[in-house]
Amino acid sequence: MRDTPRFVGRNPELQALHLAWAAARQGQPRVVAIEGEAGVGKTALLRHFLTTAGPRGRRWASGDPDEATLPWAMLGQLVPGIEAADVAYAGRALARELDRAGELLLVVEDTQWVDEPSLTALRLAVRAMVSEPVLVIVTSQHDAGWAADDGWRRLIDGERGQRLALRGLDVAELTRFALACGHPDLSPAGAARLHEHTAGHPLHAQHVLDRVPPHVLAHGDGPLPAPAGVSAVIAERVAVLTPAARRLVEAGAVLGTEFPLHRAREVSGVSPAAPAVAEAVAARLLSEIPGTGGRELAFTATLTRAVVYQALDPRERRELHRRAAEVDHVRAVAHLIAGADGPDEQLAQRVAAQAAVLAAEGRAQQAAAYLRHSADLTPPGPARAPILFAACEALLVTGDLRGADGYAAEIQASPRGPWRDYICGYHALVSGRTAEATRLLTRALAEAPPELTARVAAQLAIIAILDTDYDAMVGHGQAALAAAREPAVASFAWFARAVGLTLSGQGQRALAELPPDPPGLDGLVARGMVRLWTDDLDGAYTDLSGAVERAVRGEPLRVGQALAYLGETEYRRGNLAEAALHTALAVGDAEANARVWDYSLVHALATYPLAAQGDPGAVRHLEQARDWSRRIGSRAALTYAALAQAAVCDAAGDTDGLLAAATAFEEVYDCREPGTHLFGPLLADALARAGQAVSAQEALDRFTARPVARVSARAAVARVQAMICAGRGDLAEAAAQCAAARSLAEAAGLPLEAARAAALGAGFLAAVGRRAAAERAWRFAHDRYADRGAHAFAARVRADADAAGLPLTEGVTWPNLTPAERAVVNLVCAGLSNREIAARLVLSPKTVETHLSSAFRRLDVTGRAELRALAAATPGWSAPNSGV
Repeated sequence: MRDTPRFVGRNPELQALHLAWAAARQGQPRVVAIEGEAGVGKTALLRHFLTTAGPRGRRWASGDPDEATLPWAMLGQLVPGIEAADVAYAGRALARELDRAGELLLVVEDTQWVDEPSLTALRLAVRAMVSEPVLVIVTSQHDAGWAADDGWRRLIDGERGQRLALRGLDVAELTRFALACGHPDLSPAGAARLHEHTAGHPLHAQHVLDRVPPHVLAHGDGPLPAPAGVSAVIAERVAVLTPAARRLVEAGAVLGTEFPLHRAREVSGVSPAAPAVAEAVAARLLSEIPGTGGRELAFTATLTRAVVYQALDPRERRELHRRAAEVDHVRAVAHLIAGADGPDEQLAQRVAAQAAVLAAEGRAQQAAAYLRHSADLTPPGPARAPILFAACEALLVTGDLRGADGYAAEIQASPRGPWRDYICGYHALVSGRTAEATRLLTRALAEAPPELTARVAAQLAIIAILDTDYDAMVGHGQAALAAAREPAVASFAWFARAVGLTLSGQGQRALAELPPDPPGLDGLVARGMVRLWTDDLDGAYTDLSGAVERAVRGEPLRVGQALAYLGETEYRRGNLAEAALHTALAVGDAEANARVWDYSLVHALATYPLAAQGDPGAVRHLEQARDWSRRIGSRAALTYAALAQAAVCDAAGDTDGLLAAATAFEEVYDCREPGTHLFGPLLADALARAGQAVSAQEALDRFTARPVARVSARAAVARVQAMICAGRGDLAEAAAQCAAARSLAEAAGLPLEAARAAALGAGFLAAVGRRAAAERAWRFAHDRYADRGAHAFAARVRADADAAGLPLTEGVTWPNLTPAERAVVNLVCAGLSNREIAARLVLSPKTVETHLSSAFRRLDVTGRAELRALAAATPGWSAPNSGV
């Protein structure tokens, strides 16, 4: 078998295989045929199925092109040493093997290369099965493996059989596949283009990901490269074509993956075309689109078209595009761009006009690409500056900072004016130079014509958000919204306005003002962020995931942090694996497109799930967040860096580090909306953990001086108040506050916060002697953390319970003992004396002796030695830490 491939998706196919295996195990033998192109993931599907189904008996064979005519080659892999006289004998012999095997998964890969006698013998053996617990899986690149055998067709399409046709991955699966391949920098736009050009084919997609920079993938145009092996096969097919057929195929490659025959004939000059079409179809390069009577053709795969197009001589390719522009009026401008050979002011104007049409249709990504082409086609002169401004703005809006960088120097050297200052200020802001951006944008606003006012005000609102200047963020947001006329500008104005209102403590007003169907993705992302910060986690997930999905379909996602906030939403909901996925993609997207202003935020949010999981990658993201926060210098960047440190130190149980993070946080962030971060009264929390109850209470009082409306914040307040009460010696009230905090966290849909409150409360319950309740609380917290993958927190819960004499090991629970007896027994088995146990559990030595005597009776043992022997012989038991 081949090396284990990367695997994502394929849930319907996996379910079908599991159902077939379940039926086979019940004595209903099954046969499943998996069909799909080479590299589409057939072996990956089988390998993943094996890891989850875990059949005890497995036999694996595969066809080989070099053995396709060698009789019994495949059968010899299944039954080593078999000597077959004929097909019937071989079939009976294999049937006997299957009957003796018991539960068995039998796989035959690449049946298109299996010798015919072996394939027939296998069919006869499968047909002979009656109640054997056997699942037979055969794979093929197409149905040629059984096309000539009606018996196989009847078997596969009958009651026992099933066909699974594997296609390419969808866009969401392709994004996960890219991450599995070590490419977290695939943006939504890049995923959409990758899917368009590869149809989700994993082999082709991985080849492109390994060779094409993510920025080019997201913002480039034209066919993408194909794997070398595939390219060689396709090139061989093209090389043996007649000149007429080759010209027709090359013309088709210029026209697109699908194209009308008459256009290919006109572009190629091939007439009559029927013989050339027949030759190309026979070579499996082209196919006739069903229902068109041969008038419409298509390449057999996107890969095929890419190979043919890339192989064209550049001069010949440009000439073919110029011819295509004369007959393909819908894509005439695109053909003219591809056919251009140097500056052309008239063509540049035509391209800019087409960009305006695309922008009006909401296709900002394509509009930005056309404006870039228009700028490149425009020669030096008076007409160049406006085109440069438009191109640079479009590139910045679509997140292509690297593309905008290519024009920055020329724009900066142009005469000063409001448009020039706006573009330079916008570029400086996205590059993380907020002071420079503020100066340029303020100057632009003073001189801005009406059509520019909304653009500039929206960017100034964003700067105010980054610097937590509440009056400015609300004022500039309102000014931007009032002046906006273009839909795209209005969308971003809504974003600036809604986020500014929420940060200033007016989240409900922001939600009320946003239209029911927010304009563009900026408005949708804004609503998702506001919902996240106001405890509507399901609503936040709907909006943010919806924005990302729409971005994949081609809409412009100007707010690149949407992926990161989607990750935070999933973290708050307790879905750590999804949170890690989305934040990793957010980091990769920001870095691939050099969006410096996002760096601190996306790296900080990436620490949350990784820290909880105990992944050392959290520390690396923390270091990046700190480094970039110092370089950028905005209050928002410094705030997120402090929160990243808090997340890492919290998961590690580092109280000193948490206090340092909380102190840094308080210095830069005046929190009017506590829902904007996870930690609630962070400074009070850290002080309480450090045992500074008086200072903690003062910090908590400052936090609650404003009304605390958010349920999540109220849960955090109750939890911190519990620690303060414990510090004052009021353990009963501390336990009650933890119970309230847990209830509030559950109501807010915060499973990790509920577990945190339960774990904290368990310690207080144990301290006041309510050990049964303490054990239940610790088990609840541990199970909640473990189920969610929060391994760092689960380990701390185990350590705390262990220290209290209530280890949470699964092997031994001493079910016939009371919780108090169980605690005493566990510590006896750890080697502690009665006096040491009394000190650990805050009991009198007499009480310890009473519990131990009762335990001896219940367990039917005569003393400590026998008790320890019983524990040692019990599977899964391990002694708790003695602590001495």
